[in-house]
Amino acid sequence: MTASAARKTPPYGAIALRKDIIDELDMLAAKLGTTRDELAEKALLTGMEDIDDQLWAEQAIKEWQSSDKKTFTSSEVRQMLGLDN
Repeated sequence: MTASAARKTPPYGAIALRKDIIDELDMLAAKLGTTRDELAEKALLTGMEDIDDQLWAEQAIKEWQSSDKKTFTSSEVRQMLGLDN
């Protein structure tokens, strides 16, 4: 869900944050001219996307490592393609 789509849906819950995090959110939100809630939502969505990307990449690496596929260095590829002449 994008931040703009999330803003259009009613709030469903709350999370507890440490006071220092809330203070940082408030300070940064003021600098950006937005609200604490909008900034926190954007940060959460971005962070969740990053975590999901990392999990996907780790799974892809595991699948690659368990396969019998061979890797080549760029020097090997250049030599195979006759690009080093």
